[in-house]
Amino acid sequence: MCGSGSDDTGGCARDAGKKEEHTMAVKRTRTGYQLWWYDAEGKFRKRTIKGIARYEAVRLEREILAARDRGERQPNERHAPLFAVFATQWIEESRAGWKASTVAQYQQVLKSQLLPAFSDLRVSAITESRMRQLLTQLQDAGLSARRINLALLVLKMILRTAVRRRFVREDPTEHVRGLREPKTEVDPLDPEMVTAFLAACPPWWRSYFTVAFWTGARPNELAALHWGDVDTVRGILRIRAGRYRGKEGPPKTASSVRDIDLLPAVVEALKAQKAQQAAERLKHGRGAPEAGQDYVFTGPEGGLLNVNALRDRVWYPTLPKAALTRRTMYQTRHTFASNALAAGEAPSWVAAMLGHASPEMLFSVYARYIPNRTRRDGSALMHRMERTGPVAKPAEEAAAVLPKYSR
Repeated sequence: MCGSGSDDTGGCARDAGKKEEHTMAVKRTRTGYQLWWYDAEGKFRKRTIKGIARYEAVRLEREILAARDRGERQPNERHAPLFAVFATQWIEESRAGWKASTVAQYQQVLKSQLLPAFSDLRVSAITESRMRQLLTQLQDAGLSARRINLALLVLKMILRTAVRRRFVREDPTEHVRGLREPKTEVDPLDPEMVTAFLAACPPWWRSYFTVAFWTGARPNELAALHWGDVDTVRGILRIRAGRYRGKEGPPKTASSVRDIDLLPAVVEALKAQKAQQAAERLKHGRGAPEAGQDYVFTGPEGGLLNVNALRDRVWYPTLPKAALTRRTMYQTRHTFASNALAAGEAPSWVAAMLGHASPEMLFSVYARYIPNRTRRDGSALMHRMERTGPVAKPAEEAAAVLPKYSR
């Protein structure tokens, strides 16, 4: 290798260039590697790259020479913007095509994971090695694989935009793969557990959790549910929005826009919810809610439902009171799916209730709950949840513990 032990890099490279026009040198430094070459116009070029391995330097060498032979001009990386500036601009330019929840999620990733690592670097200085180091740092900090992969996804989108705009010579994201994520944890409640939970639940929130257990709706969907979305004539619940970090927008996916069948337990829970809301407004001298604010589920004082607060202040404290093991609040959705499938409901009906585009996911997540049955009207689920015998009827007990209000 030319000049491997000399500081006179320019002279050595020029001598090499005189002997062979296409010669390129790769020299190791304390912090990375230097690349020397002559461009298509015969001008000597030198580039120092910190924080990369030799195989990356060799790959860059080949790409530079190939681009030179094609007559392409190399981007001037000294003019590349700082990562913080470019990333902020990227979000602002792109947000018109995103849901409000997506914008908030990406902004949070930028603030919490990416800017602390790359804020003062130019986008051209973020190499494959730096990306891998970030993954290791986030993993050591205790972040979940899912959260780390989200940060990686956002970083890749930003850097690929920088490549397209020719602020970066090559795509450093090409060979960086995300972490393996564990399978979805399914720890549902059986009918007896549902009854125990509702009995131990604070009265105001029994209606909410009854609806959650019997519909499989996502918590953010129930937080954005309006009374105008409840159609008792047709017997459906319209899911048209979700709320994330206080902002409402379309549900998670296109198939999540759906109509949910109102089973008897849900109808009774909604009646109880409307009654207790009316009683609280009367008690505090409040009139009917303003247009657009007629939410089905609110706090006792009429405020917007905060899913995080509900989880921390109601769901988790109620589990030990009901002698149940700790699990995520998202298990209300899994509870509906697993009980419906175990009762023999058709996977196509369950998938439609959950807002899945097809039943395929059900077979991978809930396979052990699916027997060979063909009913598709909710009757099998009601039979399972209301079965008679030595165990008391869960649906009847659930209705019994719902708060009663007289008009």
